[in-house]
Parts: sequence; structure tokens; C-alpha cells
Amino acid sequence: MADALIANFTKRFSGGAVIRGELRQPACGNSVTVLFGPSGCGKTTVLRCLAGLERPEEGAIQFGTETWFDARQGICLVPQERGVGLVFQEYALFPHLTVAGNIGYGLRGDSAAERERRVREMLERFDLADVTQQHPRQLSGGQQQRVALARSLVCRPRLLLLDEPLSALDIALREELRGQLRRLLAACDIPVLLVTHDRAEALALGDELVVMSDGAMRQSGPVLDVFNRPADAGVAKIVGMETLQPGSLVSESEGLAIVRVGSVTLTAVSPAIASREVFVCIRGEDVMLQRDGGAGSSVRNRLSARVVAVQPGSPLTRVELDAGFPLFALITRPACEELELCAGVTVTALIKAPAVHLIPRR
Repeated sequence: MADALIANFTKRFSGGAVIRGELRQPACGNSVTVLFGPSGCGKTTVLRCLAGLERPEEGAIQFGTETWFDARQGICLVPQERGVGLVFQEYALFPHLTVAGNIGYGLRGDSAAERERRVREMLERFDLADVTQQHPRQLSGGQQQRVALARSLVCRPRLLLLDEPLSALDIALREELRGQLRRLLAACDIPVLLVTHDRAEALALGDELVVMSDGAMRQSGPVLDVFNRPADAGVAKIVGMETLQPGSLVSESEGLAIVRVGSVTLTAVSPAIASREVFVCIRGEDVMLQRDGGAGSSVRNRLSARVVAVQPGSPLTRVELDAGFPLFALITRPACEELELCAGVTVTALIKAPAVHLIPRR
């Protein structure tokens, strides 16, 4: 694919850490690829290697028909030659410059008239016209984020790199700005690579997801596919699969599988695996709770369960259950109140067969 970012490189650190980057992403049009994983797994290092701020020891980075890095040929373009926009975790705005000064900083080689025109365009696009002459310390967290994005985009980069773009904000503001950031990225019409360890952020902002762990890329694909169907137990833990329990395949027939987990059996879609020993993965959002025994429901898996604990959260409440095995449900606060859930209450847990994901147990 000529119009693609193709990266396959290795970055080694003196302390012994090794980061391996393997990426394939469209190099044109709007798409958001999320690098997802726990802190310290190498996500930011991959971003810095793509930007030209770090030099790998092995491999190559190709953007379309251009070679940005090739260890064998000794090629390593500097950041300015790559045409990349980079927004740092803390935004790195210049405190002594106004909003307009920050946005126009990278346009110093342009004429005054062109610089003014492009800065004005960014001010309008990012709804910053009313704070043009203010300094970063006078801005809200959301305004600072928009200034950082505008500064990166005013130079018309071919690739935008975002390092934990919402982590500097408090939780309430972070939730408010996710949708706004998604709309801004969609309007940019350039490929975006975004680093985060926040599941809600990845789901809200990403089209594609690349899961990283211990310096390596473990699984990639459409965001919902990876979150709902992790390739192995390690990825399941990283993406926050609420229920992950060992089980054994009992039988398979007509595309469905019977699997034993704990003291009960579940019906799942037959997995395309040879192993009979499996892990049973169930997302908390896919567990429905009722107090009437699940009457009238066609859901194949109906389990009598005892509530072990109720943990309020935002936006969903986490309910820990004993259903013959440890099972977790995520439900809304009104649903929790309506069901009058508390420790010791007996409920029926309903789980559709496609929501029971089976992966080989190694």
C-alpha cells in the first residue's frame, strides 16, 4: 500500500529496555489509530521514533513513498523533514506568548500576511477568537488543549501525533472534552496516531487499536473488535475484560459451543481454536441483571447469581457476582437502584452466546 505509514523498528535503551514498533496505518484521509497499553509499555517511545525525536537501532519507517528512517541505509530524517505535528502530554505552550503567538510560532518563515491569515483560520476553527491576546496561564485546560492542537495543525502536517492528549485534565473535564476532541480530529482530514492508557478515551477517539505490552505490540484491529475479542489472556487483562476465567470446552454443534466454567456451563459461539482448555471472557456491559428469573428472555445463558459487592463508579456501577464462578456486570446507577442491588441479593444474570468470547489457555 503506497499511501501508508509502515513502521517496523527496534529501539534499545542502555538500561536494557527494548521497544519494538510494528505499525501499518493509512497515510492520507482521516483515521485515528490508538496506541493502547499500561504506563511504561513503550507507547510514547514509538511516537517519538515516528516523530524523529528518537532514533531506533534497527528497522525502517516509511511514509507513502518517503523513507523517514532506515537503519541499514543510514537514513534518519529530522522532525522538520517529516511534516509531523506533535502534541505533548502537557501541551508545552510558550508561557510568554499569547494564544495567537503560540499558534503562529511555526510560521516564522512565512510572510506576515500569510502568517496572520493562517493563524486567524486556526483561531476560528478551534473557537479561540475571543482569547487571541491571552496567555496560557489565563486559559482553561480545554482552551490550552485547543491551542496546542491549532499550533500543530497550522503548519499543515501530514501526520498528527498525540501523546495522552487528555491526561493533563481533571476527570470531569476529560469526559466533557472527549467528544469535542473527536469532532476536531475528524475535521482535520489527516491520519492521527494517539497514545493513551485510558479505555474510555480509546473507545471514544479511536478507529483502530494497537495494544502494547512490555515493549511489544500484541494485537491490532478495529477498536471494538480488539476490546471485545482479545487474542489472548494478556491482551484481555490490558483492555480491561471484567470477567476472565479458565474453562473447558465440553462440546460443539451447529456453530455453538458448551463450555464449563466453575460449577456451571455456558453456551458460546464456537471458537476457531484447537485447544479444549480455554479462558472465558465476558465484558461487564454484556451482563444483564434481572430480579424475575429472566422470564420471557430468549438469551441462552441464564445464571442464578448472588451479589457479592456493589461498587459505584462513573458512569457505570460495577456489580461483583457469584454465579458458580466470579462474574462482573456493569450497569447504570438507575438500573442498580431499580433492582435494589446490595450484597446478598439473588439475581439472574443473562448473557448472550456471542458475548461469551473463548481464547486458548496456554
